[in-house]
Amino acid sequence: MNLRPPGPAPIASEALRHIAEFYAIEKDIRGRGAEERCIIRQQKSRPLADTFEQWLCAKLGRISQKGKLAEAIRYALSRWQGLTRFIDDGRIEIDNNTVERSIRPIALNRKNALFAGSDGGAEHWAIIASLIETCKLNDIDRSRI
Repeated sequence: MNLRPPGPAPIASEALRHIAEFYAIEKDIRGRGAEERCIIRQQKSRPLADTFEQWLCAKLGRISQKGKLAEAIRYALSRWQGLTRFIDDGRIEIDNNTVERSIRPIALNRKNALFAGSDGGAEHWAIIASLIETCKLNDIDRSRI
């Protein structure tokens, strides 16, 4: 019997190392202009993307096609053009984390409205919370109105 200690899957861990290389480049070019980011991405990220895509295809051919890992690799490869779009456009971020962080308070407040006591109360709470968070996002200060 082959008992392997639990731990991260080697293929998944290696994939994360590939992805970390993209983020290292992004860390270095953060704050630069779109044109400069595009040039650096073409020089550094494009070769990484090409290598990573080939690696994913090779790994997909060697693993069970029924597993979650194969499903994840097929998902990534089927959306490869969208996943690598940031390389060709310096205005695009590598991920949407900034947007996700900015809308999280809105989503949390709407979720909190579920505990408002009634459907009407929850609806009013969600409306007010949305207005407040929208004002925050747009830097509207009540004291200046």
